[in-house]
Amino acid sequence: MRLDPIETLAQLVAIPSVNPMGKEGVSGPPFCEDRLTVYLEETFRRLGLAVERQPVAPGRENVIARLDGELPPRRGGQVVLLEAHQDTVPVEGMTIEPFRPEVRDGRLYGRGACDTKGGMAAMLAAVARLAEQRPPGMPTIVMSCTVNEEYGFTGASILTGLWTVRTGGIIPRRPHAAVVAEPTGLNVVVAHKGMVRWKCHTSGRAVHSAQPEAGENAVYKMARVLLAIERYAQQGVGPPGRR
Repeated sequence: MRLDPIETLAQLVAIPSVNPMGKEGVSGPPFCEDRLTVYLEETFRRLGLAVERQPVAPGRENVIARLDGELPPRRGGQVVLLEAHQDTVPVEGMTIEPFRPEVRDGRLYGRGACDTKGGMAAMLAAVARLAEQRPPGMPTIVMSCTVNEEYGFTGASILTGLWTVRTGGIIPRRPHAAVVAEPTGLNVVVAHKGMVRWKCHTSGRAVHSAQPEAGENAVYKMARVLLAIERYAQQGVGPPGRR
């Protein structure tokens, strides 16, 4: 069984899976990934793959499928992980119908077409072809479709428990390599920017407003800190090859 990546992408876009972005009491279409999870599970089963759901939050589950390679992992065979997230950002402000996929000028438009249902469709098509052809030396392929990437990364975080906490299941061992379907303009990217949150304080000396010259203004000090951070950002961040 083969999957056409364009047709598959259109089907993925047509299934709303909007991340509620932390809003309380949000449920039903178009929010959350449950409808897409059902579609993905059915697709994997049609391909004859082992499939498992992994609960992350009420009504939100990772779906993981495995295509066994020529040499089983327990005998030293390698495991390659393909990962794509199910959720999309919200649709507010869109000027087209979000969930009506449209091909125009060689591109498919619709919510999530780029981030990251396009990559997911490509991976599904690749897995379907590998399941049909089973080329010699093929490693075990695991495809995971995680939830809540756009707000909290809980799906990906919980996914790792399948090989760090529980072993021998749908993911029999820690993957030797992973390919993540985030859009990169078709460039191979081997790292991703991280994030650190911290608090910064500056201290001053309070005085009466009649004698401001006798005090120290903490706001002025913070302004100098902000300028220093700006200079650091300009020096440390830039396109590849210009850092």
